[in-house]
Amino acid sequence: MFPYSVAATVAVNRFGLGARPGEIAAVRADPRGWLRQQLQPETVLPAPMAALPSTLDDLGAFRQWTAQLGRMARAQGVDPATMRADRAAQRRDRAAGSGSMAAPTDSGASMPQPQAPQMSSAGANGLSVEGSFKQVFGPRHARAVKARFDVAVSTERPFFERLVHFWSNHFVVSGAKPAAIAMPPSFERDVIRPRVTGRFVDLLLASTRHPAMLFYLDNLRSIGPNSALALNPSLRRQSAQRDFAIARSIGLNENLAREILELQTLGARGGYEQSDVTSLARIITGWTIARPPRVSYAQLTLQGQLDGSGLFDFDPDAHEPGVHRVLGTAYAQPGVEQGEAVLRALAAHPSTARFIATKLARHFIADDPPEAVVQRLATIFLDTDGDLARVCAALVDSPQAYAQPLQKFKTPQEYLVSAARALPGLAIDAMRLQRTLANLGQVIYNPPGPNGWPDVEAEWLGADAVWKRFLWAGEAAGSAACGVTPPAVLAREVLGAAVSSATLQAIERAESPSQGLTLLLASAEFQRR
Repeated sequence: MFPYSVAATVAVNRFGLGARPGEIAAVRADPRGWLRQQLQPETVLPAPMAALPSTLDDLGAFRQWTAQLGRMARAQGVDPATMRADRAAQRRDRAAGSGSMAAPTDSGASMPQPQAPQMSSAGANGLSVEGSFKQVFGPRHARAVKARFDVAVSTERPFFERLVHFWSNHFVVSGAKPAAIAMPPSFERDVIRPRVTGRFVDLLLASTRHPAMLFYLDNLRSIGPNSALALNPSLRRQSAQRDFAIARSIGLNENLAREILELQTLGARGGYEQSDVTSLARIITGWTIARPPRVSYAQLTLQGQLDGSGLFDFDPDAHEPGVHRVLGTAYAQPGVEQGEAVLRALAAHPSTARFIATKLARHFIADDPPEAVVQRLATIFLDTDGDLARVCAALVDSPQAYAQPLQKFKTPQEYLVSAARALPGLAIDAMRLQRTLANLGQVIYNPPGPNGWPDVEAEWLGADAVWKRFLWAGEAAGSAACGVTPPAVLAREVLGAAVSSATLQAIERAESPSQGLTLLLASAEFQRR
């Protein structure tokens, strides 16, 4: 009906991040070639990303905050190691007649640990943990969300940017866990962005070794039951992580091992058992973060090593000794090499190939991905040693990807980004952006768990969600109605072959440009990609 092909419409709206006026027409001659050209490594960081704090800065900020929290705790009679009332200190104060404030009780007045999922506001101890937390890290989070949004709206390589978002939602570090609040943006920039068109194994290794992942999935707490650290109390005292206010327990923490197997490599149906989770957890005991004096933040800064790679450390005293078996294979390598060998084997496993292929096909084609595409991508993944650029090129070349437009329901972030790309005059400041995303149900960098945001329509499509989008569409249209292309013309340009005659007719009959834009943004076609 219009001079826009289905292939160009899909390339720009589903593989990309939503069409800007004229973009579908511009790529019409070779939409697949346009996508393949974007499968090149990023040579220069987008300016909004380059302006954000580095991993080193983020970790340093959290370290300083917890140190300050410890000082506040000790000043008010709270033991910073347990974040509970320091009875011994209170007895000393009373004996000395210090006149210090009344001690908090253990029944609700204790200051919560910074790494705990729930943060309470000031209690009887007078420590406003939540207020301090928001004051220090709230502005960082707002800047990072706005930077991510601005890059997505302005990028000339939307397919590449979508891949960044995809892999960040695969290797999840979420600020929903306070200990990780500062680190998801720098993790995405320093680990994900440089590797989305590289080899999967490199992405897996870099993710697992990064301070953000070690923090988020608690590997810092994991100690081999038969390690030197577990068997020698003096070593335990020497290795206390006082700078992060984290008390190490003696025993395994399986969080990181489980998520590596279930969510990052093999998948839930990938053939592993609980014994494999336990073995992998033992193997990666000792994978931790280097702290002063073992590492100098100032020296790393001077060397320009800001991405967190210089902070990875292996603690042999915490490592569970011995040979361990994962998926039937025995691993006897010394030290950190044992864990690296397992990760390399997992990255090359057929179940991993199929799991990754399925997720890519689901994200870029349909909620129920075509089996033929999944099999083809999995084969290429195995044949190319997990070359993600070649896997994505095969995805781009799959005829099934262009069989029908509008297969995927947009997440709230995708919806807002596509609206801003369609309406160049739409301005959304950082606070409004955060409020809108929260209202629509997707706080960026804060997925509720390590499985990330859902990627199927059933999890996003509901009466309340649609109504909230309609309300936002009216607000956005009102602020962008002046000086833009007529709404009916804009609908053809940004929806291409996907726009229906009924939607065009409704937009053309609108009583005002603002109403026409509202109908466009609220249309069924614009809700999908």
